[in-house]
Amino acid sequence: MPQQLFLPGIIMPTRPAEPRDARNALAAYPDMSTEDLCRHAKILGHSAELVVASILMRLGERDYPALEYERHDRVLFLPGDTPLRIQVKTRHTRTPTGDYVYNLRQRSERGATGRGPYSAEDFDILAMVALPEMAVRFTADWQTRHTIYASEFSELRRNPRASLDAALMRLGHANAIPGAVDGPDWLDLAA
Repeated sequence: MPQQLFLPGIIMPTRPAEPRDARNALAAYPDMSTEDLCRHAKILGHSAELVVASILMRLGERDYPALEYERHDRVLFLPGDTPLRIQVKTRHTRTPTGDYVYNLRQRSERGATGRGPYSAEDFDILAMVALPEMAVRFTADWQTRHTIYASEFSELRRNPRASLDAALMRLGHANAIPGAVDGPDWLDLAA
């Protein structure tokens, strides 16, 4: 069968072996070997960042990717152009009880062990992505270990705004929550 030319006289090069291998291995995601998960960690991490970006866009928020060397992955701009740094962490496997556990360590170019723990100054919001579940939980609670419990997934998918708003509240940005009234007492807890 003749190959269609994209531009007159130019034939597209064949796809390199590495992307072909990634495509074959990722077709089985999340049922992949640990070796393949590590080999394709950058692709999967970028996929998780796009899930976060998609949710933020769907919620009407403005966010942008951070540069590769930053200690956060995305920047969320609140009304008034207040920037918040978001760190995206991805998990691919669950515990025997169906939970996803996140240990905050910086990734490493040379292995899965990372470069050490993050500090509280590195980012403002953590976006935990359970990629096989297509679920994200946002938090501003600073801990080095977080868990998304299996019982949370349906609510996280149904209402991703809830965890983002809770994180914004914790950071003192209640006025950035859609529908919120300006001021510290916008939520009447007595009602």
